[in-house]
Amino acid sequence: MAATARRPDRGEARAALLTAGLRLFADQGYAATTTRQIAAEAGVSHALLRYHFSSKAGLREAVDEDVLGSFARSFATAREEGAGRGTLAEAGRAAALVFGADRGRRRYLRRVLVDGDERAAQLLGRLVRGAGRELDRLTADTGALPAESRRWAAYQVLFLVLGPLLLEPALEVVLGADPFEPATLADRSAANQHLLQHGLLPPHDD
Repeated sequence: MAATARRPDRGEARAALLTAGLRLFADQGYAATTTRQIAAEAGVSHALLRYHFSSKAGLREAVDEDVLGSFARSFATAREEGAGRGTLAEAGRAAALVFGADRGRRRYLRRVLVDGDERAAQLLGRLVRGAGRELDRLTADTGALPAESRRWAAYQVLFLVLGPLLLEPALEVVLGADPFEPATLADRSAANQHLLQHGLLPPHDD
């Protein structure tokens, strides 16, 4: 007789529900996903979902915090590694840590941003503010960004990071390879850093 899978205990249920919520929200979208589907996917009772998160909205907030928290954790790891400390290389390493290793988080972010509801705007706003704080830190010793660049700087960094994420399914076909494979990600990160530091076109004499 085949052994049945062990159900998560109460201490493990929260993590299992977060994982299930992230996957189902990414696959089906928030509106189409029910709390009973999430509980079944996690292998826990519906009551435990309500115990840990109160509601589907509460679970979504926790998933968002987990995804956004991965950015902060990755920047901290990049700093500890000394990856281009205090430079855009450090930010590039952090982006690689966030997106290179976790397809699930990429899919979740893509779904939220493409769905374009109020929650997407809130999430994007938080990403912009986080990118702005990191840019302030990275440029603290080199002087402030010019005023004409300040407004869009955080958006431009995010555009470089989120563009491949949003286009990942088509980009994989065009490249004929996983666009977040470590070597490809490293090449793209280096190109992004050069673009941000030196501009797209070299200066020329008039």
